[in-house]
Amino acid sequence: FSLYMRRLSPLAVLTAGCIAMMLSRGTTAFMQAGKAGMIRSGLRSATAARVPLRQWQTPAAGGSLNRNQRIAPLSSGVSNVKMVAADIFEDIKKAPIMDKFEHVKEDIIEEYGAKVILFRHKKTGAEIMSVSVPDENKVFGITFRTPPNDSTGIPHILEHSVLCGSRKYPVKEPFVELLKGSMNTFLNAFTYPDRTCYPVASQNLKDFYNLVNVYLDSVLHPALTPWTLKQEGWHYDIEDETKPLTYKGVVFNEMKGVYSSPDAIHGRTCQQALFPDNTYGVDSGGDPAVIPELTWENFEGFHKKFYHPSNSRIYFYGDDPVAARLELVESYLEEFDAKPQAKIDSVIGWQKKHNTPWAIEQFYPAGEDGTALMTVNWLINDKTLTPQEELALDVMDDLLLGTPVSPLYKKLRESGLGESVISDGLETVLQQATYSVGMKGIKDPAQIAEVEKLILETLTELSVEGFDSSSIEASLNSLEFRLREFNTGGFPRGLSYMLGALSSWLYDRDPFEPLRFEKPLADLRARLASGEPVFQDLMSKYLITNGHRVTVKSLADATLENTIREREVAELKSVRDKLTESEIKQLVQETMALKERQVAEDAPEKLALIPSLTMDDLDTQCRNIPIAVGEEKGVTVLRHDLPTNGIVYADVGLDMRVVPADLLPLIPLFCRCLTEMGTAGKDDIALSEYIRTHTGGIYTSTTTTTKYGKDNKIPDPEVVSN
Repeated sequence: FSLYMRRLSPLAVLTAGCIAMMLSRGTTAFMQAGKAGMIRSGLRSATAARVPLRQWQTPAAGGSLNRNQRIAPLSSGVSNVKMVAADIFEDIKKAPIMDKFEHVKEDIIEEYGAKVILFRHKKTGAEIMSVSVPDENKVFGITFRTPPNDSTGIPHILEHSVLCGSRKYPVKEPFVELLKGSMNTFLNAFTYPDRTCYPVASQNLKDFYNLVNVYLDSVLHPALTPWTLKQEGWHYDIEDETKPLTYKGVVFNEMKGVYSSPDAIHGRTCQQALFPDNTYGVDSGGDPAVIPELTWENFEGFHKKFYHPSNSRIYFYGDDPVAARLELVESYLEEFDAKPQAKIDSVIGWQKKHNTPWAIEQFYPAGEDGTALMTVNWLINDKTLTPQEELALDVMDDLLLGTPVSPLYKKLRESGLGESVISDGLETVLQQATYSVGMKGIKDPAQIAEVEKLILETLTELSVEGFDSSSIEASLNSLEFRLREFNTGGFPRGLSYMLGALSSWLYDRDPFEPLRFEKPLADLRARLASGEPVFQDLMSKYLITNGHRVTVKSLADATLENTIREREVAELKSVRDKLTESEIKQLVQETMALKERQVAEDAPEKLALIPSLTMDDLDTQCRNIPIAVGEEKGVTVLRHDLPTNGIVYADVGLDMRVVPADLLPLIPLFCRCLTEMGTAGKDDIALSEYIRTHTGGIYTSTTTTTKYGKDNKIPDPEVVSN
């Protein structure tokens, strides 16, 4: 059993010291605490990528002295601010490769010691953002603005398809082959409602450039054919002329699974309801009922229209030479001409706000014990938010829903109207921000109106009464800590920079702005110190009086799954009935040909084209984590002197063998009680505020290991005395 705490320490600022085991706790920074532009990654808004992302442990459930956990990287891009050489800007301006590029702007992001330059490729207009930091975990990404106008899933299917072979790498799955000979720290792709991203990362320079080469060739010169669409998108599947038709396809099958999830169905409906008039009103991932409407002509045309350098945002991060980055990019862009229309066609239109709230009721397939879920959803803005507004909204969101004792979250949780709170809150990944809160596990649909009433009444009360100063200070401290720590765990820090920058860059705004937080934070503190009712005003403007509000109710329907299946069967039967015998034979031949192509092996000479590392390319130097073993008051203390940006990470481990075996199942509940139920001197709210005000977080967890017996005998449970 362990208690884990992280805290800013004046001593640590001087010594860069770290007490106890330093662990990878970065899920908060990357996934949850992305409440301030840069850290907010937006993966929640992205369609599932081709290869599942690693499942990072959340701090609330994080382990302690567990050998299997990932240790935080020794090389940090933020631990030693201003380490990058001061002459980077001047050197790159003199580089011969600058004949091909225009120097747009440069700056130093003081908050993270990053030197950033924005270039524009003279011939194509492609934009390249180069971030130089002393971080060996280098990151590359190329992103295209890809707004769909229907729910056939073209962006999602293309994300899969471009990774199925290219001009230089004509193998079936270069993506898979790369994994076999790479030391990558990240290799994936994301489809958002309005963009498609292709990021890679590696600590090995040769490996990094290998990955960049394969990805650039894949997106700019993919080997797209009608067979690609059949495999990755959809096709009629029939192996016997006497059998009925069925739909098959990688994305088709994937999205069928997504559309069987109540949460996914509800979330998509909320987004589409809030954006009835622009590209966010359709499903970029693809609706299984609509995917079969996608034709080869539209599929191929979408790639030609949007996958052009003129419509791209190219990103580099790390300690590799800036000139080498530009030379590599130029080797791929030089054969393209400018295509200004691509950037014009991909502009995301603004959704105008409505003046009157409305409601939507829908059904989702469920068993007999299915329950209802609902959310109240707002479109926050129909013009660009300032960094100050966005940061203030982030803090407001945290005050309302950030912890189990936050007032809105607590009222919903204790209402008994549902099983759990839906606390999506503020989402700023897309061009326009949204806000969403509700409950799921509502057994009686008639209580949905009570949940909505409770949400609106609580918001109205808080807009009048405001929040107490201790709650505001706790929220501000928690946010500031996350921003300064910027702990992304095993997730590449540079990828968080990229996704954060894209929240502005994608919409033709300053990509550097989301990387800064000092001034907006100082401005917010000054406004609060002057007595301005910042959060009351925000709630009133963006929630209470905001007419662009939709309440979405999702009700369980035990018969809907069969209805959907029968509709698909009837649709396929109708198609089959219209086919001639020769057309059916052709479909059978195409089905068999596709299966043969899928099982066929790539020629050895083609596989040899995929770049890979050799043993000589690997770093033979062992990385050692410094450790000092000492003792204080009879307790063993381990100290690791590491660059932690002035943050102490402390882990206290307690031996659980003092607990009788029959009580061990209660330990996880006990862990929650420690931080959520208060103490003798502080109730749950006061304890939460105290922790968030004075630390970066205190977490509890359990770690167990296996004890092996002898002679094939299971050892008896071991309990030590108190």
